[in-house]
Amino acid sequence: MLVKALLVGLALGLCKFEWFYGDTMTSRPLVVATLTGLFLGDPVQGVIMGSILELMFIGSFPVGAAVSPDFGSAGAICTAFAILTGGGEAVATAMALPISLLGGFIFIGCKMINAVFGQVMMKYLEKDDSKGASRVYIAGSFFTTFCIYFVYGFVCVYLGSSVVKAAVNAIPTVIINGLAASANLLPAVGFALLLQMIITKKMSPFFFIGFILAACAGMSTIAVTFLAVMIALLLINSMNHKQEATDIAGGDENEF
Repeated sequence: MLVKALLVGLALGLCKFEWFYGDTMTSRPLVVATLTGLFLGDPVQGVIMGSILELMFIGSFPVGAAVSPDFGSAGAICTAFAILTGGGEAVATAMALPISLLGGFIFIGCKMINAVFGQVMMKYLEKDDSKGASRVYIAGSFFTTFCIYFVYGFVCVYLGSSVVKAAVNAIPTVIINGLAASANLLPAVGFALLLQMIITKKMSPFFFIGFILAACAGMSTIAVTFLAVMIALLLINSMNHKQEATDIAGGDENEF
C-alpha cells in the first residue's frame, strides 16, 4: 500500500506541476485519472474514471478570485480509491466532492505560500540578484505545485484506502446501486453548468436540433457533430457572400 500511495502522490504531483510551465490542462481529471490508473496497473479503469469525473467537473474552473473545487485532486485520489477498493464509479463519484473541496482549500494555501516566495524574490531583485530570484522562483514553484499535492495524494490514499474499503464493504448493495445510478446524472449536471454560461437565444435552436437528432433520429454523436460542422460552414459562406454583395453595392454607389 505504501508503494501505491507513493505512485498516486507522484501522479497528482506531476499533473499539478503544470503550473510551473503554464496551464497545459494536465491537471484535468481525464489526464490525472488516466495517469493514476497507469501507475496502479489499470489504465482502462483510469480512463473510465477520468471520463466520468471530467464530465462531472466540466463546468468547474477558477475565475478570478473565485476558487472552484480541485478536480485534479479528485481525479487522482478518487480513481485510486475506485481501483484499490474495487468500488468503481460509485465510490469515485461519492468521494469526488469532499476530496475536491479539500483540494480547493489546499489551493488557497498554495497561493498564500506563493505570496511569501514572491516577497523573498522581491528582496533579491532589489539587490539586482536575478539568479537568486530565479532560484527562489523555481524552489517555490516546485514546492507549491508538486510537493504539496504529492503529500496530499499520498496521505489520502495511504491513510484512507483501508478505511474506505471497509466502509464500501459495509454499504448495502442497494445503496451502491443508487450511487451508481446517481453517477449517471452527474455528467448531465456538468453539461448543464456549461450550457448555463454559453447558451443564448441564437444558439439554443442548434442545441435542441442536435438533441432531437441524437435522441429521436438515433444519429450517433459523431454524425451529429459532422452535420453541425457542415451547417456552420454553410452559415459562414452565406455571411461571406452577403458581405461581398454589400461591398460591391457600396463600391458602385461610391463610383457614382
